[in-house]
Formats: sequence, structure tokens, C-alpha cells
Amino acid sequence: MASQDGVHSGDRDVLKQHYVSGINRVIDYIEANIDAELSLQDLARVASFSPFHFHRIFRAMVGETLGHFIQRVRIEKAAAQLVANPSKSITEVALGCGFSGSAPFARAFREAFGMSASEWRSGGYRRHRTMRRGDSNQDQTLGNTEKDAEAFSFYIDTATGSMIWRSRMKDSSLINIEVKDMPELHVAYVRQAGPYQGDEEFFRRLW
Repeated sequence: MASQDGVHSGDRDVLKQHYVSGINRVIDYIEANIDAELSLQDLARVASFSPFHFHRIFRAMVGETLGHFIQRVRIEKAAAQLVANPSKSITEVALGCGFSGSAPFARAFREAFGMSASEWRSGGYRRHRTMRRGDSNQDQTLGNTEKDAEAFSFYIDTATGSMIWRSRMKDSSLINIEVKDMPELHVAYVRQAGPYQGDEEFFRRLW
């Protein structure tokens, strides 16, 4: 069935799926290469769009510019690592999350959390989480960083738009890990949109 602009609804669905697929590839790429230089041109190639077209699509679907998204992801990862990896220096954390040095990291961190990285590591993250307890998105972003391992996933859903999702691992010692060589195969995954807000049934429903 054609709409008023002459575009069939089926074509719109295909185009939307194409956009979602490209943006999800970029998000996965950012997660896997957060310590690298992430240019608009390189990420546009990952999405298979022109840089101008990609930037517009990314902002429309994710709700923020590409630069702001990358900066926020880096800061959030750094905040989690500062607590989860106390043996790492602040500079090591900053460089590992893609910042060019201590000074730009310090400015970005204070702007994001209202305190220095050293204050955050020494207990400021607890005060911050208490103050932001009513903000489900912020709770979801940082989790119980003094207990949980870091995990970051951001998902786009074709029906509901964009949302942040975090999974948390409380005790990795309970997991038996085995490395196997597997033949090439196709896999499928589901990106669930929406905050879990402490709902234990969330992941059961997802599975």
C-alpha cells in the first residue's frame, strides 16, 4: 500500500531495517574499539552510509550526536573501570577509554559527574548514585560499580526507538569458561529496548 508521498509501507520497513542494521553495526564497532580514534568517516563506512547521511540518521535514531555519544560512552566506561580496577592508574583508564591524555579526561569527567576521577574512585560514585537514584537511566548506566563487572550494551529497536541496556555480572567466578574452535555459522540476536529498573523478570522475558 502506497502512502501520500508514493512510498510503499513495505519499502519504508525495509529502509528502516537498513538504517537500524547500520546504526547497530556502528554501536558494536564503537564498543569494540572505544580506545581507538573514531572518526565520522570511518564509522560512516561501517554503517555503509555517506558521512553526511550517517550523521543525520545517527542523531535521529539515537537521540544525540555521534560525538556526544562517543564521549558519553567513554566517560561511562571510565567511571566503571575506575571503581572495578583500582590497580589501574587514572591515566591508564583514560587512555584505555580513548582519551588523548589526562587533562582532557579530567575536564570531561568533572563536567559529567561534578567531581574529579580521584574523588569518584575514593567513594564519590556512591554519593553520586544516591543522588541520582531516581534517575533510572543513570542507575542503569553505572550499576553497582563496587560489586559488578563492567558491561555496556546500547540497543536500537525498530518499533520503539533507542534506549540503553546494561547487563550486570555479580560473580564471574561462578561461570565456567571454555574456549572452542567453532565452524563458521550465522547467529541471531535480539536488542531489547527499555530500562529494566531492577525487574528480575526482564531477562527471563528477554530469553
